[in-house]
Amino acid sequence: MILKNQIVKIIKIGLIVVILTPIMSANASYETGKIAYDEYRYDEAYLDLKAEAENGHMLAQYYLAVMYAMGHSVPRNDISAYSWFMKAALQGHPISQGNIGTMKLNSRGTDYDLTGSYYWFILAENGGFEKARKFMWRVTNYMKREDIESIQIKADDWIKNNRE
Repeated sequence: MILKNQIVKIIKIGLIVVILTPIMSANASYETGKIAYDEYRYDEAYLDLKAEAENGHMLAQYYLAVMYAMGHSVPRNDISAYSWFMKAALQGHPISQGNIGTMKLNSRGTDYDLTGSYYWFILAENGGFEKARKFMWRVTNYMKREDIESIQIKADDWIKNNRE
């Protein structure tokens, strides 16, 4: 009976290791990339962050977008930056949401879109990115009241479905 219990414990531990290993290694790869990024070793950071970003890691997507936006280790590419910021923004990353708003406002990597910019600034501010508030209110000076109201409703729906 004791031997059977020990075998069951070993099997359970083995299953936990098998399940957690990909999660731990993914996180380790992101962490390695983030450390390299913070130490300005952009070539190394790019490799780890790109792999994790492609696997859907929100923060890796954000840092990869920054690398494309700033031209760190890769040629500056606003379209790629916009694409990676959007992936992180759709997962709820507030700074990426603010960056999408700014890129739409400045036609960087995407078309000019005043109402789209306002929408993303609302989401960013709601997510805790306080700097988005000043941009959010600035763009309303150039918008019609009905556009402001309809975008607010759309943003409220996203917030309700994705943040709560």
